[in-house]
Parts: sequence; C-alpha cells; structure tokens
Amino acid sequence: MHTEHQRGANSGNRPLAILAGAALLALALFAHLGRLAESPAAARVPGLSMIGAGKVGQLRGLILDENSLPPVGSERIAREALAGAPLAYEPFFVAAAAGFRNVRSNGSAADAALLTEALRRNPRAREAHFLMLRHAVGAGNLTQAIEELAVMNRLTGGIADKLMPAVGMAVRNVRQANDVAAALGPHPELLESFFRGFADSPKGPDVSIALVTRLPRTALADPAVRDAAIAELVHAQAFVQARELWGAGIGGSSGLVHSADFADSKASPPFNWALQENTSGVAERAKGGGVSVDYYGRVPGALVSQLLTLQPGLYKARIEYRTESGSPGALGLQLQCVGAEAMIFDQPLSAKPGLLQVLNVTFPVPVSGCKGQYLSVAGRVQESRDPQAVWLRRLDVAPAEKK
Repeated sequence: MHTEHQRGANSGNRPLAILAGAALLALALFAHLGRLAESPAAARVPGLSMIGAGKVGQLRGLILDENSLPPVGSERIAREALAGAPLAYEPFFVAAAAGFRNVRSNGSAADAALLTEALRRNPRAREAHFLMLRHAVGAGNLTQAIEELAVMNRLTGGIADKLMPAVGMAVRNVRQANDVAAALGPHPELLESFFRGFADSPKGPDVSIALVTRLPRTALADPAVRDAAIAELVHAQAFVQARELWGAGIGGSSGLVHSADFADSKASPPFNWALQENTSGVAERAKGGGVSVDYYGRVPGALVSQLLTLQPGLYKARIEYRTESGSPGALGLQLQCVGAEAMIFDQPLSAKPGLLQVLNVTFPVPVSGCKGQYLSVAGRVQESRDPQAVWLRRLDVAPAEKK
C-alpha cells in the first residue's frame, strides 16, 4: 500500500517537474537571447533588435569611422536603446557623437554632458574619452584635455605620443601655461610629447618661462624632458634659469665654462660642449683626452661651442691647442652674443703645425643686449678656403685681473 501510494504521489509531481524544467529552459533561453541581443550580433541578426535591450546590441555592432564616430543616423537607435537599457554607456556616446560630425566641430556643452554620463557608466570607453578630449581642446580647457590624455594613455599605451603635441601647440598665454603646468605635474610621462608640440608653435618668452618654472622639479627628472625644458628657457633667453635647471640635472657645475678640459662627455649641451659634424667639418673627442677639430675650409661655422652666461664685465679667454695640419688661422676662437650679428672677438688659431700654443684673449661683455654668449672654435671666412685640423686641450674663461 505504501509503495503504491508513493508511486502515485511521484506520478502526480511529474507534470510539475516538467513545467519547472520547461520554465527554467525558457528562462535560460530568454537570458541567452537577452545577452545575444545586447551583443554586436544584434546588428546582423534580424529580429534580435526587438528583444529587450537589442537596440544596445545594434549600437555595439556599429563600426566606428576613422574619426571614432558611429555612422550617420545612429542617433535614432541611441534614443530607442536608452529606454530599454538606461545603464548602458553606448546610447549616451552615440547621441553625443552627432556634435562632432564636422572635423572642426568639437561638441557643445550638452554633448559633453552626454559624454560625462557615458564615462560614468563605462570609465574605460576609449571612444568616449577621445571625443571628450576633442571637446576639451576645442573649448580651450587644456587642463581637462591633459586629464583625458592621461587616462587614454593608461588605456592605450603610446597614444600620448600622437595626441599630446596638439595640446602643447594650443598653449597661447601665461594663464594657460600656468594651468597646463599644474595639470602636467602629476603626469610626467606626458611631458616629452607635450614639449614637442609646444616647441613647434611660436610662443612669447613669458609663456615659456611661466610653463617651465611652474613645473615641479620632480616632473623634470627625465633627461629628455629636462633638455626640452632647458631649450624652451634658452629660446626665451632666460639663460641663467636655464643653466640652473641644467646644473641641477647633473648635480651642479662650477666655473664660467663647464668642463674646460673637455672631460665631461655625459652632460648635454648647450651648457656643455656641443661637438658638430656637418658641412663645415667634424669635431670629436680624442682618445687621449681633449677634442680633435677638422675644418674642411669650404663652409664657415662653429664646430665646438658652449653657451655661457657671463655677466657684464671684463674677462679673459684662454685656449690651449696644437695645429695638426692645414693652414694656421683657418680656424678661430670666437665669442658672440646670442641673437647678435657682431662678434665680440674672432681670434685666429695661427700656431704652426706641431707646436702647442696658448692663446689669451681679453674681452668685455656689454651691459645690454648680451645675456648669453656662445664661446666656440669655428671655421672662419677666408677667400683661399684653406682647411685646418687642430687638437684642443683646454678652453676656459675667467674674470680679467684688474690693473
């Protein structure tokens, strides 16, 4: 009896089990269709767009163009998708994209608000960050542009190399320079590409000085970035500030001329020796010390040079050299104020081959118009176009003794 009663009860539960299994299968199928509808497949499979959030799937199946924009007409799908999937970021991104269709349009404030909502839902949406970057640059909000680029660079390594120069070119005034310096401080990885663009666009000296002096020194720890910052200060003729920054990078430097014996081959120009190889000739470090200079005689120009920051006063330059070959006097020791055409002095290296010679030159640095000076050994203008090769042992400058 008990067995028959139990068998009857089990047979009575069988329809319920079948219904439950069917319900679970339906739920699983519905969930699968829902996931499928939200996937890019919705753009390719007829009918899926009618299931739940299928419009989102259509948006995800759209192919962006070369400007990271969805196809024209996608805004209608975005509006329909938003009703069924309020937490998806795609509807906000696609709706905002309409304001960026023209290559010169960078979206309105309303478009930026839509992008903000898209990024709130998906902070890793690269295409939304890209449009937000365009909007920030177009609106002159360089601080926001830098923050966007910092995020994009973390999401896609190396993208700053392509996009950051445009931010550097956009800096036009001191206020922007101050804002950008504050924004770049926490992101030193963006500075090298930023300076490339900054240098390519004409700037007033006050803009360059404001930018570099506002940057934290920790942001200038990279030698390439520091050299770029020094170049900007030199371009602005802020020579003393440039040399201080350069000196901080090498641990300090003493003397009016750095490495008068040419021993330092690591510190970078312009406040260390720049050795040239060009149509004028070639200068290179000699194995036993010093520098070998070979002037071809055809094209005058500096082959060894260093930027100095001498204050107004009277000085003495001293060079120790030996002519190796060629015509004595084809090469000369020169000093010229930066930005000035006239030389302070141009003294020929006239020692005959084989003789070690010491040449002393006393000269004044004028009170005005000579904040920086280039000390150089250079090929000189001559009708005969004679060559000369010399070996330099030492080149220094010191204050002249008062008589």
